Amino acid sequence: ETMGLMNRLWQGRLAVGISKEPPPPRLAPESEELALVRARILKTNPGIADGSLRLLRNGRDLDGAFQLKDGAWLHFRSSRHFQPNPMLLHYATSGALLIGCVVLMALLFGRMVDRPLRRLVDAAEKVDRDEPVAVDVSGPREVRQVAGAFEAMQARLLAHVRERVQSLAAMSHDLRTPLARLRLNASMVKDGELRTAIEDDVREMEAFVSSVLAYLRGDEAEAEQHVDVASILMTIVDEARDLGEQAEYDGPDRLETVTRPIKLKRMVRNLVQNAGRYAGNARVRLSREPEEIVITVEDDGPGIAPADMETIFEPFARRDTSRSRKTGGAGLGLAIVQRLAGRLDGSIELCNRAEGGLGVTIRLPFRPAGS
Repeated sequence: ETMGLMNRLWQGRLAVGISKEPPPPRLAPESEELALVRARILKTNPGIADGSLRLLRNGRDLDGAFQLKDGAWLHFRSSRHFQPNPMLLHYATSGALLIGCVVLMALLFGRMVDRPLRRLVDAAEKVDRDEPVAVDVSGPREVRQVAGAFEAMQARLLAHVRERVQSLAAMSHDLRTPLARLRLNASMVKDGELRTAIEDDVREMEAFVSSVLAYLRGDEAEAEQHVDVASILMTIVDEARDLGEQAEYDGPDRLETVTRPIKLKRMVRNLVQNAGRYAGNARVRLSREPEEIVITVEDDGPGIAPADMETIFEPFARRDTSRSRKTGGAGLGLAIVQRLAGRLDGSIELCNRAEGGLGVTIRLPFRPAGS
């Protein structure tokens, strides 16, 4: 009779056992679900005493027990008796679909915006190069507006910079004419000491004007060419030797790449001249790494004080504080080198060598012909 009741109540997997030990007493009130199960059991078999029927929900399983007429207890478990709430499942499914659609739309929109924004970022990083950077005005309306504003800003910025550079270059160039007249007039001064003082001042002014012009020429446009870097460096070393300076080259006889040769010559020549001025010698080394060309210029001079390392690349920052520009220079040598390295898409690093002297390392991208 009892098993017939069980089979009528549950069609799923049912485990039944008989024990003399009663189940633990119920401590909490029954839930509405368990009350419905209790009512169904008692309705099907009114012979079961309501007080002896114990029910407990264990996840989706139903555990229960009731006392038989002989005093023993019948324990049963119905696996997966309780089914998920269909409305809750419906809401969960709908919510998951909604979230999935929103995420998919966000990914698609992000992909639409990401590409034009990346192109815009690349263009922004190249604004300080020789020529204006073309911007691909595409994508969503907001991105097109940003790209258009960027192009207009770039045009205004480059026009402003060119105007200032041209004004400074013209002023520096025009100063050479009165300096030449001043040198001519100084040659007619009879007082030897006064003539020497005037000529020293003229040379100092000419050196300063030449330094300013060299600094400003770093912004001149120059097309990239296929050149032999080793040949350029060996030529610079030979020029230094012809002027009586101690200079040597260490590197391959040939190393070709695509770069801007005039800017490269100015950059290395400035380093060799600085080494000759401050140390009396220069060693130029050339090597190639998988994706870079490494140029190193070393000397045996006093190096740079650690306190000056942070400001050494600033224009007109002179590490020699002497009043004479014959030894102190105009403070533009390393500023010119850093400016030219940037125009060549390279980097520059200075360090005081353990053996003494200064080491300058320049890294340029290696670009074989046709790349």
